Amino acid sequence: MCRWIVYIGQQSLMLEDLLIRPKHSIVKQVSERFIPGLYYGLEEDDVDELKKQATWINVHGFGVTWYTDTLTEFDPSIKGMLPAQFRTIAPISTDLAFAQLCGHTASKCTLAHIRDASFPPVVEVNNHPFIFGKYSFMHNGSVESFRKIRYDVMRRIFDLQTIVQINQYKSSVQDSNYVFGILGNTDTEHLATLYFAHLDIIQATKPSFGADSTDALLLALIETIADIHAIQFQHQVGPFTPGPGAERVGNTLNLCITDGGVQMLVSRWRDSKEGYPRSLYLSLNAGEKLNRKYYPDLPNPTTSEDVDNADVKIDSVRELVARHKPTQQGRHIIVGSEPCTRYVQDWGLFDQNQCVTVDNDRNLRMINLAKFFQSGREHEFDAYQFTEVINKIKKSKSTRTGTIGVPTHVIDLPKSKSDAYETEFNLDASPK
Repeated sequence: MCRWIVYIGQQSLMLEDLLIRPKHSIVKQVSERFIPGLYYGLEEDDVDELKKQATWINVHGFGVTWYTDTLTEFDPSIKGMLPAQFRTIAPISTDLAFAQLCGHTASKCTLAHIRDASFPPVVEVNNHPFIFGKYSFMHNGSVESFRKIRYDVMRRIFDLQTIVQINQYKSSVQDSNYVFGILGNTDTEHLATLYFAHLDIIQATKPSFGADSTDALLLALIETIADIHAIQFQHQVGPFTPGPGAERVGNTLNLCITDGGVQMLVSRWRDSKEGYPRSLYLSLNAGEKLNRKYYPDLPNPTTSEDVDNADVKIDSVRELVARHKPTQQGRHIIVGSEPCTRYVQDWGLFDQNQCVTVDNDRNLRMINLAKFFQSGREHEFDAYQFTEVINKIKKSKSTRTGTIGVPTHVIDLPKSKSDAYETEFNLDASPK
């Protein structure tokens, strides 16, 4: 069970203030858990499963990516923010290089990840986040039965690579060679490579909703999950595993994808028939308390503010967003596997299979990701103008290499609170 955190904001935040100083920083999350509200209202079997996952420790590598415009000062051809990265397999709590870096670096966009390896080796190339051009990608969870399906995932990546190369589309990897760009053996790096091959193809169609939009990020995610499902269906693994006891078998995809400007997509996803995804929380104001300019010494929360109880209800993301008020830190969003501060009122818990996007206009959308894999998904593709994009892709050269379109396989997912609503909220205004 990995842990990750991402900050995107109007103002820069010191890496030390985000990753080291907080009471429950990601450095402490190597072995400590703080998951308020996670068990509230769940059945006993679901609670037992989540409690077991909470005992796992994350000692198999660390990575941090921060976005900087330093290169624009020296190379006029470079525009905007680009990712810089530090990765190590050393114990992060005692890594002096990491401490020095964090103590002298600030960014408006920072991602960090601590790894609990599914299988060896423990090497730096397996550490998240993974960088593709201006984009960063990190993951908590697993692609079910990845050992069994890895070869077919690679074949699918090669299929998409062929489309990009024959049509001479702009690519997020060197020489449009996605397969060669995979340096490690993790399910996440393969998943990310599959994702960005899809995103490059989608962006090349110049969709009406914008090539550089969160809708493009969303469609690439749907197509990536659909590919994994198609392969797992062939092998009868993952959510298609037959027989008794298979109700909890599926993929867990708590993902973060960002371009380092304002845009971001995050998801809390699990596609088994039973069970809940791993924890994921969001805050729109914790950055003020984290920033040493406003809180040189972070005060301890009161008993009512510090709910160290996974059985007590806390706000959902929707409820948190509805009562959002501006802070001295300006517009910002923090998403993490666990809250990094103990001020519980500053955080909202994602519903299962919920996806949140933030676009260039600072619109925050809450989306029920499950609807794209259930009956009626064709209507959703039309409503989001995804069908138009798919039709354009089908007219490109070499699409004989595989289906790109509405997900073929319907997934029997449990009822989620996010089924009942989808909300859009502008961070500069009040909820719609």
